[in-house]
Amino acid sequence: MLPKNTFGHLIRTYRRLRGWSQADLAQRWGYSREYVSQIERGQRKLDSLQQVLRLADLLGIPQDQLDAIGRGIPRRSIPIQRPEQADSAILQMLLAPSRDMVQLSYLLWIADQAPSLEDKLHDLVSQLDQALISYHGDLLKPAQQLLAYAHQMLGRMAVDRLDLAAAAGHFSEAVALGEELRDPDLLTIGMVYQGSLLRKRGRFSTAIRCFEAAHQYLQGASTATQGMYYVNFSTVYADSGQHEPFLRCIDQALDLATTHKESIAGLANDFSLDDVLWAKAGGLAELWKPAEALKIYEQTDKLRPFRPLRELGAYLIDKGEAFLRLGELDEGISLSLKGIELATSYQSRRQLGWIEKTYQRLRVLPIGKDKRLDTLKDALSEARKKLE
Repeated sequence: MLPKNTFGHLIRTYRRLRGWSQADLAQRWGYSREYVSQIERGQRKLDSLQQVLRLADLLGIPQDQLDAIGRGIPRRSIPIQRPEQADSAILQMLLAPSRDMVQLSYLLWIADQAPSLEDKLHDLVSQLDQALISYHGDLLKPAQQLLAYAHQMLGRMAVDRLDLAAAAGHFSEAVALGEELRDPDLLTIGMVYQGSLLRKRGRFSTAIRCFEAAHQYLQGASTATQGMYYVNFSTVYADSGQHEPFLRCIDQALDLATTHKESIAGLANDFSLDDVLWAKAGGLAELWKPAEALKIYEQTDKLRPFRPLRELGAYLIDKGEAFLRLGELDEGISLSLKGIELATSYQSRRQLGWIEKTYQRLRVLPIGKDKRLDTLKDALSEARKKLE
């Protein structure tokens, strides 16, 4: 027999997964904090279908979780009596399975366990675009939100293969949808990715202005979104050689990470204590403070000893760079070669580009005459051939 307050427990669980307080959920849902509290305690029931649908869409509660609750909770289905209700039913069939796929897509992608994932996301975007051309029903906003997150994910995939033009298009779509929905999380995340794209192109001043423009949305965004904002902003400062602003941003991210509970949003946007420490180590190495970076890597090695495939490749490459910049070539080359092997296996041109950049920088220094670096050069050349 199901516990009396199964639905309330379900709401509380998914709210906490997103890192939201009751007040955060109430603001997004359009009800009072006390009303949310009463639902979670089982003192109030939701008999309205629209209330349940809106709450489930906000929290990302899968259909099977709602089904498992049993009687007393309206089904996520729409009785078709008028033509416009048929549109809602069609769109609902898209939303139910797709919401979960997009939420999990990043975790599957970094583990390199879903090679066809990008094609599926493209199909989802195409179907949603087509459905939203003439749709104006109750599910419009949840569908637009799903579309925005799909564009963000496709943009990140495009960055990984260095298709920056495609990435820019996806991030622009995500920001436009965020503006349509007036969603601070979507706006902040989309603008963060736009700023990061400018950073990759060496347009540091424009990137900084992009982050400064996104700051106005931070107050209404989730903790995970705020954290990923400061992490990515710190990287702009590190890459442009600005030590003090880098430390200010990364320390703000650390303050948020120490109190942040793990959530779907945090996992999808690389925001956890481990991620922030890793970013700080990478920034310090970029600022030619490799000894300080390696002390932090000692912490991250313990925090997360096992990593998904793509994350592991990136981690080895970043850690190898710190050793290389410190002049410990044997350890740096060893880690970099492992990173090259992994990046080649899942075809990440972006990660191979990191090693190429480090190699070119070392070549113009006195240490660049060391013959051991030829091993790195040969491995990069072989990797490029495999990706052609």
